[in-house]
Amino acid sequence: MISWLGGTLRELDPAGIVVIDVGGVGYEVHVSMQTLCSLKAGQKAEMYIHTHVREDQITLFGFGSTREKEIFRKLTSVSGIGVRTGLSILSGMSVTDLLTAIDASDDAAIARTPGIGKKTAQRLILELRGKLVDDAEASGVTGLLADVRSALINLGYKPTQVDTALKKTKASGDFETAFKAVLKNLS
Repeated sequence: MISWLGGTLRELDPAGIVVIDVGGVGYEVHVSMQTLCSLKAGQKAEMYIHTHVREDQITLFGFGSTREKEIFRKLTSVSGIGVRTGLSILSGMSVTDLLTAIDASDDAAIARTPGIGKKTAQRLILELRGKLVDDAEASGVTGLLADVRSALINLGYKPTQVDTALKKTKASGDFETAFKAVLKNLS
């Protein structure tokens, strides 16, 4: 599975599809309008990828942060919310606005998203309320180390192990350096 892509943006489609040139191979990636607005053709881009596999196709969905990707995955875990609808929700409102609407049980704000009715918005609130607390924020980890924490947990490390290793690690310049430092503290 593809979980991250970095390369040059070759094409930007207003419908929310971008093409990233990675080593001479163009990957078509579906992105939310929030992510699309932050991109410019011809510039370098890095995206966290959710690979959606069906029997007849493989589709890549790109996100500007691990948090946005995690929220997308939680959205699509709700019955009746598919990948297209999940992306539509993230296109219609920022992650912060969505979390606020869910915490406040504001189904009207969520129902403003095209393709989402009041009943679907209520089901989404019912199933996700209280489940979208940022684990990294709850553990007191923010910024670069929150991304490292998320990556290690996605690789199968237990959150308690990762949190212990993070306490021994100081934040450094880039993701790769911080990742290696925390990984070293895990062993």
